[in-house]
Amino acid sequence: MSSIKFMSNPIQTVEAIETGKRFSAVIVNYNGGDLLAGCVQSSLVEGIPSKQIFIVDNGSKDGSLVQIERDFTEIQIIRNDCNAGFARAVNQGLARVASEFSLLLNNDAQLQPGALRAFAEAFDTIPALAIAGGQLRYPDGRLQNAFAPFPTLLSEIVPATWLQLLAPHRFQRKSASTEPFAVDSVLGACIAVRHAVLPTLGLLDDDFFFFWEEIEWCWRARQLGYAVHHVPAAKATHLQGSTANRFRGPARIEYQRSKLTFFRKTQRRAACFCISTLLVLGTLLNACGNLALCFLTLFTAKKIRAKNRIYWYVLAWHLLARPASWGLPGKCPGPGSAAKIG
Repeated sequence: MSSIKFMSNPIQTVEAIETGKRFSAVIVNYNGGDLLAGCVQSSLVEGIPSKQIFIVDNGSKDGSLVQIERDFTEIQIIRNDCNAGFARAVNQGLARVASEFSLLLNNDAQLQPGALRAFAEAFDTIPALAIAGGQLRYPDGRLQNAFAPFPTLLSEIVPATWLQLLAPHRFQRKSASTEPFAVDSVLGACIAVRHAVLPTLGLLDDDFFFFWEEIEWCWRARQLGYAVHHVPAAKATHLQGSTANRFRGPARIEYQRSKLTFFRKTQRRAACFCISTLLVLGTLLNACGNLALCFLTLFTAKKIRAKNRIYWYVLAWHLLARPASWGLPGKCPGPGSAAKIG
């Protein structure tokens, strides 16, 4: 895990303070370590008042809140005794927000200077704008995927690299442009939402535990006639996958489960059946192909062995009728449980 330096009393400009007052930050944390402190620090530097930063903790066991409570005393912390999932945790934070805009920020992301100003300008100049996503970059400065077209049966059948070659503008996922532009959906590491639309749009759909919830949110917004934009000047550094990389097999199950949920909610039944079948066949092909590689390398390649375990684990999930209990650890039990949801 990367080491992040931070100050308990960050330097703020007058402009940042005034802009920051218009925003609240909702940060979901699950064993975020010292990455969480860097995320909080970047929000404070951008001018968001401490009392308007909401950390929703999904039952972390790594002591990541200790540093926050010691150095940022006015931060609002909502504690869950278990892992409530991303969408449900975000909704807990959004329910307490009273500001004009909310910023949803991953605990492994950090705002760059001027990010909130760029978001505010976009909202002020585009009245129909409901959801805006920032430009995401790796710590070394490389662009990350930050937006995406809505998935279709075609995009699930044809490899993404082919689609990007055939229709680069339609299927692009990152851009070095400087001006905001309309997109189908933005990716969830750094998203700003206008609070005035929430009574109509609704909150994130907590049928999604992890992955795809922001894409469905954008789909719903577009269906209602709202605008969704990528705002390149709102930059954030994002480590990407800090949670998923720790639980590769379970995270892949969550991803596929959420994909199936998205298609079930947005597509016709025939398309859902096709996607379901394609996921099983694709996983089977990957599992068999990777097993063949293991034999060819006499099981000496550690990375190939690790992938092999993941593919067969996910295939077993499909063949066992996709049990709900499989996936990321520490999930909150069902209704009626004594587990505390903050």
